[in-house]
Amino acid sequence: MSKSDIVRSTILAMLLPPGRVHSKFNNGGIDDSTHLLKVGLIDSKGLLDIILEVEQRCGVQFNPEHIDFETGITFGGLIDAFEHASE
Repeated sequence: MSKSDIVRSTILAMLLPPGRVHSKFNNGGIDDSTHLLKVGLIDSKGLLDIILEVEQRCGVQFNPEHIDFETGITFGGLIDAFEHASE
């Protein structure tokens, strides 16, 4: 499993932990274009929790320069911010 896959699965597990009911996403309806804040999957504290957990668990750093906070935080954009942390 690549680091990108580990980052992706870690974020997904935090967004949809077992037992959490979120009717829109129970059937895996999250893709790279899903706006996480707009659809209510996370709030600002949840975003920080995800960043800290992924950094600790996956050994990668978050690069906020790869997130466009103006247009919204997407699932793919969040993953991308970890993949390009060294840039």
